[in-house]
Amino acid sequence: MVRALSFVGVCVVLSGLLVNTYLAVVARNVSPAEYSDFGAFWSIALLVGFGAFLPVEQELARLGPRALRSAAVVALAMAAVECAFAVFVSPAVAVLCFLSAGQFLVRGALIGSGKLAWHGGLLVVDTALRVVFALLAGWLGATTSAQFEWTLVAAVAVAHLPVLAAIWWQEDNVVPVRDIARAISPLLVGSVCAQLLLNGIPVLVTAIAAPDERARAGVFLAAFLLARVPLFVAVPLQTALLPVMTGQPIRKIVTRLAVVLALVGAAGVALAFTIGPWLVRLVFGPAYVVSSVDIALIALGVVAHLGLIVTTQALVAGALHKRVAWSWLSGVLAAAVTFALIPDLLLRAEIAFLTGSLVGWLAGVRLLIPPRQESELCSTTSSSP
Repeated sequence: MVRALSFVGVCVVLSGLLVNTYLAVVARNVSPAEYSDFGAFWSIALLVGFGAFLPVEQELARLGPRALRSAAVVALAMAAVECAFAVFVSPAVAVLCFLSAGQFLVRGALIGSGKLAWHGGLLVVDTALRVVFALLAGWLGATTSAQFEWTLVAAVAVAHLPVLAAIWWQEDNVVPVRDIARAISPLLVGSVCAQLLLNGIPVLVTAIAAPDERARAGVFLAAFLLARVPLFVAVPLQTALLPVMTGQPIRKIVTRLAVVLALVGAAGVALAFTIGPWLVRLVFGPAYVVSSVDIALIALGVVAHLGLIVTTQALVAGALHKRVAWSWLSGVLAAAVTFALIPDLLLRAEIAFLTGSLVGWLAGVRLLIPPRQESELCSTTSSSP
């Protein structure tokens, strides 16, 4: 298990680097103003993908591929509801609704069947295809957000649909559809809130930017995406962490998490402040100029968001699904209030992301560590044969 998780970790890191390479290729082929539109598409794509179907992946990881067909029924119903709204956004988003359903079915089934190496390899193939298709689109002369949107659609389809077809008939379905739907429901609330907190802010920045602020919004998006590199590693890896975290003492998880994130946070914020602006220009091009304070604030928010992710996964491992929803919901509400109160276009986004992630993390820790009586009861139960 440890060796398999290590391989997955390497694949996830490589996948995260490839994702940022993909975003950089797009940025270098479009203007900052056009990149602002692509950033909105990217965030919406993550919302309809991770936001909706991560709970499906998590349940399949817990139950195994024997629940694949029932999970597929639930996922397709969710995709149909999404598509009814997505058609008003863009055709690429509408297609992604259904492709994302297949994408997360495959990922959950591979984790649930113990094929972690296949899961990690698929992440790399998917993101590598995105880079290849984006390079091809740029070579063919693509210069608009709408043209590059289809490179993501094509990569997800080519990487996942053949695997879904291969695993579809391998297991008999023995889990009722209603059981899958009942388990997913509270996780869905938390997952959607998670993506709203992480990806709703860039969409809002693009939506409220005045015509003369669109280039500024594109620069913010570039800095936001670069500072979020650790999240491109943590988000795909979180489901694979569930088998490891299940059965672990709660206080041990929280203590280790706090120590690690304190060290990572101090180093990350220092690096962001000193070399962050230079890295943004290096990766995305000389037109993307951002201040040290802006990128340091985003990096601090990323650290808090990492804490929120791991804490909520500990709640899932403890079968405390409803508490996951409350953690993320509290973060989204805090971010919304902050975003509404601060007037500056970029500062409101940076502080809202930091505040929402921190409030959600603290709420999750509070829900993870129950009162003394409940803690003693849980300890007694866990020690029983």
